[in-house]
Amino acid sequence: MKVLQLDAKSQAELAQINKLISKSKKVVVLTGAGISCSAGIPDFRSAHGLYNLAKRSDKQQSIVKGKDLFDISLFRNDESITLFCKFMQQLYTKTCTAKPTKTHWFIRRLKNHGKLLKCYTQNIDGLERQCDLRTGVDTNWKELDVVQLHGDLNRLSCTMCFSRFSWDDESSCMLREGELPDCPNCVAKYKERAELGKRANRSSVGVLRPDIVLYGEHHPHADSLARGLTSDMAKNPNLLIIFGTSLKVDGVRKLVRQLSRRIHERQDGKVIFINNCEVSPSAWDKVIDYQIKSDCDEWCEYIEKQIPTLFEEPEDTSIYFTPPSTPAKKRVVDVQNILTESSNTKPIMALRDVTNTKNTDDCGLRGGVKREFELPSPEFSPVKRRRSRL
Repeated sequence: MKVLQLDAKSQAELAQINKLISKSKKVVVLTGAGISCSAGIPDFRSAHGLYNLAKRSDKQQSIVKGKDLFDISLFRNDESITLFCKFMQQLYTKTCTAKPTKTHWFIRRLKNHGKLLKCYTQNIDGLERQCDLRTGVDTNWKELDVVQLHGDLNRLSCTMCFSRFSWDDESSCMLREGELPDCPNCVAKYKERAELGKRANRSSVGVLRPDIVLYGEHHPHADSLARGLTSDMAKNPNLLIIFGTSLKVDGVRKLVRQLSRRIHERQDGKVIFINNCEVSPSAWDKVIDYQIKSDCDEWCEYIEKQIPTLFEEPEDTSIYFTPPSTPAKKRVVDVQNILTESSNTKPIMALRDVTNTKNTDDCGLRGGVKREFELPSPEFSPVKRRRSRL
């Protein structure tokens, strides 16, 4: 694994990477929280990241580490649930005002030029949708541009019936106060059973929480992810670009290793890692080919200068069409010219009377049409040879 920087010393290797990006038609992208930092959304593990923010906001010290706020075990403690609700509401508010970064638009450019095979993201902000990229995980895999590995903060899901809802003023207000709102679907079913006199248990009513995957939680779409990843690897990608992630989540580490093995089966296959923080060479030496120590947006600005055509809108080929082929000319036999052909040309066999041939009936019919003469067959025609034997 070569460690590069955007300087003169690395120009030779950077030129090879630029050439590979220009030629590649099957690029897989993996993104982490680092690509959204310039949009105002903090990452997780830096000094000003979400883990430290969560720890500082915990005045009652109900959590030991900031990471605990993103662990499924937090639902065992009312105090940690309250902190989780308030923190997620604040994070959602920042997401609503955030705008896509240059890295988000770089991914969009890859799609515009038919280079993007799939983008896998650890982010839960959904900023890719503002770039007209289709996000999700449980929809039609072929229609997806961005696979949200850890869910979407812009949705709420029920802990009981798993129904999904959009944020509204009521749910946002309750989360701001540290409470999880009840699921409307579960409440409606509870009231319906109560009105019918059936047994209705309040414990059957779920609560709404952000539709994200927490540590220690079984991924609800694990099977869909496995099938989709297999489908993408079957398309033989030749380039993996990793943006803004520390690669410390187990599931993401396995994803990178699987993609890397598949990509390195190709002679031109390469894996590129771009982040301010370096990864361990001993752990990733045979997995990652180039590690570029740079801010993600700065690298995208560099690529824009090196490959300006990638950031231009592709030419609309829909206005062009293939002209129809010229129809074959039909052969027209001018019998009159044949009959009156001048004597200085090679004599043509006289037109034979076919009314007395064996292949005609008494009325001179042949092929359902009454004819008196038939054009002579060519000199070496098998039809002529056959008739000569008759």
